[in-house]
This record gives sequence, structure tokens and C-alpha cells, in this order.
Amino acid sequence: MKFIQLTLILLIGYTSFAQFAVIKDNDGYVNIRTEASKGNNISDKLNNDFVVYCFEPVNNWINIDYSKNNKDLSGYLYKDRVKYLSDFEKIPLVKETKTKVVFQKADITISIESKNFQSNTAKLSYFKDSKSIVEKINGKHFWGTDGGIPKTTFKSITITIGSQTIELPKNAFEDLFEPNLFRTQINYDKDSNILYISSSNSDGAGSYELAWVIEKGQYKERKVAYGF
Repeated sequence: MKFIQLTLILLIGYTSFAQFAVIKDNDGYVNIRTEASKGNNISDKLNNDFVVYCFEPVNNWINIDYSKNNKDLSGYLYKDRVKYLSDFEKIPLVKETKTKVVFQKADITISIESKNFQSNTAKLSYFKDSKSIVEKINGKHFWGTDGGIPKTTFKSITITIGSQTIELPKNAFEDLFEPNLFRTQINYDKDSNILYISSSNSDGAGSYELAWVIEKGQYKERKVAYGF
């Protein structure tokens, strides 16, 4: 537990610069712009509770990355039009081992487990011009290494809310590797009844930021962004 607390303290400087947030605007939506200024530059519109990845604010503007309709996009919006996931109610860590962490508060419990990656049972595809660099695992592009064979992967993510139990489906994590369980944070937006599970993962080179979204007791989506 002390190791985890120390690691999180060291990460504060990192997470303050780039982190996931959700749109929160009195109008129910916000305009995304191609530049950090007003003008004829509106490129998109995002509704409240849409998850975006925010970089360090510059004056009144934030540069964001986001995915929509299977496209990776970016833009700018006013910094007061978002709320960071870390600003929502925190679900604290209550138990941890090398391969499992448990978070709990009131009637909400989240259990996340990892396991060793079994490369002998996985289908590894390599780049044609470099047979030592993995391009796909089980037919999918993947996160967590910079072309190396992963050592660990997620085993399961289980959420219990009252008497209801939600198991995240395999496709929510089957292409995500090298989980750093001690970098996991759980936050709860009580007003919208949305639970956010976020973490920073990597093998040291293939870093990525992750957020799973559980809305009204149902798994909704995941967001993945490159770590910096």
C-alpha cells in the first residue's frame, strides 16, 4: 500500500498536465474548434459526458484528443467546459496484491486482476520488414509495448453496485497489455450515475492512458490515448 501511495504522489505532476475529462456545459454541449480562438473555426460538437483527453491548458483554452465514429480527432475548447475524471468522487483502494487491486466505497466495489501473457497460445503477427517487431496479437493492433511481446495482460474487471454485478466483456481489454494496477483510479459521477475506471499502463516504452466508462450499471465504452 505504501508503495502505491508513493507512486501516485510521484505521478501527480504527470497527471496534472494530461488526463481524461468529460464535457460539462450548461448548454448540454460544447463546440470544438480548430484553433484556440473564436471565429469561423467550429469543427465539431460534443455533448455533455463525452470523454476527451486533455492536455495542459494555455490561457483559456485546452487542446484535446478524442475518438468519435471510429475516428481519432483533436481540437480546442474553453477550459471551463470540462470536468476532469479525478475531480469526481473517488472510490478508494482497499486491497492490493501484485496481480489484483480492489476499490470500495459504500455499495460500490471494483476488482481488477492481471495475469501473465501466454505468448505460446496467442497468434503473433510480425511486420514484414522486421520479424522481431510484433504488429498484431490475435489479429488486433494492441497497446502496451513498442513492438515487443507483452509480459502481462488484464484477466478480469468486475464491478459490483449493490446487488448488481458487471463483468467487463473480453473486447474491453483483450488488446490492452502491461497493466500497471497501482496506477488505477476509480471515480464516480453521482449526478450522472457514471463510474470511470482510469489508469496509465506500459512496459516503459508503449505507454497509454485508459478509461473505461460504466453508465447506469452498464458497460458503455472505453477510451484509449497515447501516454506522454
